[in-house]
Amino acid sequence: MESRTQYILDAFADLRQRIAEHAPFDQPDLAEEELDFLEKWDGLIKNIQENTHDYTFDAQEVLSRFIRCYANLVPLIKRELLWFVGGECLHFLGDEEIALYQQLEDHLYELDSQNKSYDISKEISALRGTPTQIH
Repeated sequence: MESRTQYILDAFADLRQRIAEHAPFDQPDLAEEELDFLEKWDGLIKNIQENTHDYTFDAQEVLSRFIRCYANLVPLIKRELLWFVGGECLHFLGDEEIALYQQLEDHLYELDSQNKSYDISKEISALRGTPTQIH
């Protein structure tokens, strides 16, 4: 799996686990709206794993719905996920963030053109000037 696709998959899987710890997703009996949302999310995860050609459109839809419906949980989203998914999700990024991620894209393109392997998380941390988190 291409590193960008793997990063997106990992970010969505991590976010899925994190939201399960917060209302309304931490309830034993979820409302129909939440069940439908999680079903779409799980379908998205499957599409990313299978690397279907249109998973980015599904990802945009899931993230946009998440932001609209669960604004209190938005801080759980890794900001770069909005960038990598693109589309209308870019509207949720500030100008400084867009400039940072454009720098990231240029850097990743350079690494790709030199056939160098990289870890996107480490490249983002280095660009931000923050130490890499150890999980």
